[in-house]
Amino acid sequence: MSIKMAELTELSKTSKSTILYYIKEGLLPQPQKPKPNVHLYDDSAVSTIRFIKYLQESLHYTISEIKSIIQDNKIDFRNESETVINYLIAISGKNREDEIKDILQKAQKYEVNRELFDAYEQKAKELAALEYKMGAQLLTQNSNNDKNDLHKLIFDIILTYKPYIFNQATLREHKVRVYENTKGQQS
Repeated sequence: MSIKMAELTELSKTSKSTILYYIKEGLLPQPQKPKPNVHLYDDSAVSTIRFIKYLQESLHYTISEIKSIIQDNKIDFRNESETVINYLIAISGKNREDEIKDILQKAQKYEVNRELFDAYEQKAKELAALEYKMGAQLLTQNSNNDKNDLHKLIFDIILTYKPYIFNQATLREHKVRVYENTKGQQS
């Protein structure tokens, strides 16, 4: 299905100038132009724009980083289920694999106990199963609602809420331990 610019701006809640900028930067394909002054966009442009805005606003990615993510992951915004998987692949840090390898090599060099890494992997598997179940349930229960808003909520939970909760727990634990150590030294 094709949509006109006015409908695209309304559905994506994005200005015409921003959409034209995304086209200029290669983030959106050129529209079809069946007549002069008539530009038609594939309805997947709405999902693409929302994805771009999510990466910009929530994860603070630059336009060049977003362009690279879309191109490197060959994201096809026309297939909803593939889009979700590709979103997660793109956002989850595919570009961080070298950084992770470096961390693991340093940990091995300093003979860091694998117990923490193993616990991370085990908990990650358990959380991934729960996340999938929650996401599938949310999308099924709200089949009449805007899928893009639901996908954004799922990504916000997984990519923003989860790291925040983990980091807060680490911070609290360190504060408790520092307090206990300081108190113990004063005695």
